[in-house]
This record gives sequence, structure tokens and C-alpha cells, in this order.
Amino acid sequence: MGNNQNLAAKVLFEKILDNIRLGIWPIGSAIPSERTLVSEFNVSRITVREALSMLKALGAISTSQGKRSVISPLDSNIISRLFPLMMSLQGEKTYEQIFEVRLAIESRTAYLAAVNRTEDDIVQIKALLEKLRIETSANIEQSIETDLQFHIQIAKSTQNPLFPALLNAISGFVTYVQVLSCRGNPVKRKRAMHFHETIADAIIGSDPERARVEMESHLRGSADKMLKSGMFKKKC
Repeated sequence: MGNNQNLAAKVLFEKILDNIRLGIWPIGSAIPSERTLVSEFNVSRITVREALSMLKALGAISTSQGKRSVISPLDSNIISRLFPLMMSLQGEKTYEQIFEVRLAIESRTAYLAAVNRTEDDIVQIKALLEKLRIETSANIEQSIETDLQFHIQIAKSTQNPLFPALLNAISGFVTYVQVLSCRGNPVKRKRAMHFHETIADAIIGSDPERARVEMESHLRGSADKMLKSGMFKKKC
């Protein structure tokens, strides 16, 4: 597909999302037919099919055999899939914006986790840290998932259920960036492991300010390296 076709599909994708967000196409209602979409948005049938394919991949619409596509509820799982898609469409700018949100959330979760963590939280953090330590040197794909669970456990340790919900909502972005940044790079994995250990130590030791500083240093260091690498200017 050419650049113009790609751009047209992205623009249509965003227009359809706007219609869903504004309630023009209510949750549970059927998407207009391809012919209607072609006429309404003045685009080609190929553009319509590509935009609908993107929406299906996101989970914003679902299709039953022989029936028209239906608008799905936009829950946190869909939001988590939206961020990697935004990254692929808009690149570095979106990365910076989502990073700012993640930094605000996780600096605070680290601080509050050190204040509010329970003995059970400590057990969970230690278990995930040990699992991550083993996987970091042995299985990068699995370690990425464990890494995410480690951060979510810290959010749970705040005893505020909104924090893990927010982090889950951007989990797709977190995983996407981890895959890009750590792929084939054992040095980065070991550096990240060191930060996880210092963050865990501060939380377990009930040192909220140190936990906040260590988490912020971890996230800022990772973001700085990603941006300097020019990774979002490349096609992966």
C-alpha cells in the first residue's frame, strides 16, 4: 500500500473513532456498510477496508460471519492496544506524551507503595523480582511480561485500585517500548534489572522518597536512550 493510501486509511480510522467517541455511532450499533462509508467519507473501498481492519485489530469493532461490524465497548483492554497503534502512526511525539503520563503515574505509585505496602505485597514484589532476575538472562520475551507485572504489582501496593487500572490501560505502550528498547541488547536489560532492584529495595524498606527518585531515574533513563537512538524515526 502506498503512502497516500496509508495516510487516507489513518485519517478515516481517526474519523471513525471520533464518531464512536462522540456517540454518533453508539456502542452496540452496526457500522455503516462499506458502500456507505465510501460515499460518506469520499474514499476508496480499499481505504475503508484498511481502516476497518485497524479498528478490528484494536478491538473497537467486532464482526460476526455474514453480519455487519458492530461497535464494541471501549474498555481498558482496547485502550492498551491503542497506544502501540498510536506509536506506529505518530512515532516520537506520541512516545513523549505517553511517557509523561507514565512518569506521573509510576513516580507516585512507587512513593505510595513504600508508604502503604503490606507484607503480602513484599512477598509478591520479591517473587516477581527473582523471576525477572532469572528471565532477564534467559528469556527476553517472558521477562518483558514479568517486567510489566512487577510495575503493576507496585501500583497494587499503593492500595489505590485506580493506579493498577491506569497502568493496565497503558500496558500495551509499556510492552511495546520494552520490546523495542531491549531487543538484542543485554546491557539495557541488565541496567533495567539494577533499577528494579533498587526500586524494590526502597519500597520494601519503606523509603518513599528514594522509591520515587529511583523510579523516576529508571523511566527517564529509558526514555532518554529511546529518543536519542532515533528508534521512532526508523521502520522496525
